[in-house]
Amino acid sequence: MGAVSNSFFSPSIFTPPLGKNPLYQENGIEEKNPTSNGVSDSKSRMEEYNIAMKRMMRNPYEYHHDLGMNYTWITNNLIVGSQPQKPEDIDHLKEEEDVAYILNLQQDGDIEYWARDFDPDSLRSGLPKAVSSLEWAISEGKGKVYVHCTAGLGRAPAVAIAYMFWFCDMDLNTAYDTLTSKRPCGPNKRAIRGATYDFG
Repeated sequence: MGAVSNSFFSPSIFTPPLGKNPLYQENGIEEKNPTSNGVSDSKSRMEEYNIAMKRMMRNPYEYHHDLGMNYTWITNNLIVGSQPQKPEDIDHLKEEEDVAYILNLQQDGDIEYWARDFDPDSLRSGLPKAVSSLEWAISEGKGKVYVHCTAGLGRAPAVAIAYMFWFCDMDLNTAYDTLTSKRPCGPNKRAIRGATYDFG
């Protein structure tokens, strides 16, 4: 399976990260000791992530890593979801859902052009490259495209909405309502509108 790394937001072929995603203090998330792998640290990290997500995105949605990967079909060739957590998740997407490309929008200290979680300015500046990567992958026609960030509630839905707005003959409100009616989430509509203004 091919995959599109967006490196928030520079297209290339890659294997999606299956390990843990670093959390940065500039997101309002306190970093934990990387050598401590206890369940309580993991639970605490998720609680902090959800608190930061609710505060920064101003929505009530939560991410539950312990429940595994979750996703939603948005169109017949576009799936939006949370991060794959193990190799079997990738196998499932490929074999059961006919996914040919994965667009990874996760924040990662090793990615050159990563976008900060919950940061509308970072999202706004990265949308054109991410949407371009998504459009390329869909236009290849080799299978479905899976778009994910960490929780599948902010960056990934925003990229999918911008794609539908820019390439699928939908106005922004229709694209937003189409996605959020299928996958309850709170992507930043102002960032999408701003990127559209910057782009046009």
